[in-house]
Amino acid sequence: MRALHEVQHAFGAWLLGRTDDAPEWAVGDGMAPEARLRVYRNNSRALFEQALQLTYPVLRRRVGADYFQQLGHHYRDAHPSRSGDLHEVGRDFPRFLAAHLGGTPYAWLAELSLLEWSVADAGVAAESPVAAAASLAGLAPEQVASALFTFVPSLRLVRGSVPVLSVWRANQPDADGRPVDLASGGECVLVHRGSDDVELRLVAPLEFAFVEATAHGATLDAALEASRLPLAALPALLHRLFADRVIAAVA
Repeated sequence: MRALHEVQHAFGAWLLGRTDDAPEWAVGDGMAPEARLRVYRNNSRALFEQALQLTYPVLRRRVGADYFQQLGHHYRDAHPSRSGDLHEVGRDFPRFLAAHLGGTPYAWLAELSLLEWSVADAGVAAESPVAAAASLAGLAPEQVASALFTFVPSLRLVRGSVPVLSVWRANQPDADGRPVDLASGGECVLVHRGSDDVELRLVAPLEFAFVEATAHGATLDAALEASRLPLAALPALLHRLFADRVIAAVA
């Protein structure tokens, strides 16, 4: 008699289609054991594919249902689900696409998928208090340069070499579907959960670099130097960050 962990491993291999050997440990209960297991296999595959479709509707629309399904099969082989939470199914898809499509004219689709994953992941991120602009204004002048920001858990940063946000917006259900010129330049996007829904804000590359640096622990002064954001542009950017309620704390 097999140990439990051996049966679980064999069952997982069956679910992923990695074996079709007749399992001596499966009970048919009125059905052939292989037929009963195929029910589980088909349901597992269908749930996996459905989770991907729900997370990446824009990507699916761009590449077509058939090719998206092919990508899903390859992805599932390389990154089978390891969580009972269907949200987690799509976590590694952008990384998979970057490797799978790298060096091809379609490599940019990995950036689009990262934006879609950021939207999905921001939507389920933990809640957090937010800081008011007064928390920065209340610092002594000599403390401002060394101030540190903590951002809300839902904040995601996506830097695209193509206009990923424009593509995303053009492929929403209520959009006109007007083609986007991929050669028009990259777009940098801040994604976070707002009061009603997930919000996406287009920012300039230097602004993005500043937020990225502060998100990685740089002080305001160090972030300005690293990003090369002009000092004159900082007040407007800080105003937007506080207004968007993405800063959780100032220290």
